[in-house]
Amino acid sequence: MNGKEKEEQKCDRTGDRQHIQEHLANERTFLSWIRTAVAILAFGFVIEKFSFYLRLLEWQAGMVTAPSRGSAAYLGIGSSVMAGLVVVLAAVRYRQTRCQINEGTYRHSLTVDMLLAAMLLLVTVLVIIYLLRTPVPL
Repeated sequence: MNGKEKEEQKCDRTGDRQHIQEHLANERTFLSWIRTAVAILAFGFVIEKFSFYLRLLEWQAGMVTAPSRGSAAYLGIGSSVMAGLVVVLAAVRYRQTRCQINEGTYRHSLTVDMLLAAMLLLVTVLVIIYLLRTPVPL
């Protein structure tokens, strides 16, 4: 058995009674990030579909020649990509924390937390820009 296989075996050992609470907390954190990703994905979907609905109403009222893909579509796609990145980062963080708990060497990673916060801030800024650019129908 080489060193990498021993390391994998050590990371997969989650049944230690002394670490059960830590593993459960790690899992709750992971599920919270997954919930956040689902919310980002749903938010992007709703923005894109609502924007399409408004463009369709404008088209039916004769205000535009045809409903086209607007900036909301890009915001929806961006939100979907961001949700995927949050899931990947959450999974990497979960696995890393699980291994550290089993080894007894847990080190908090501020980098991943700040990266996730920056991504959420980016979505917020993009939504604000979109809302300021979108005219309000009368």
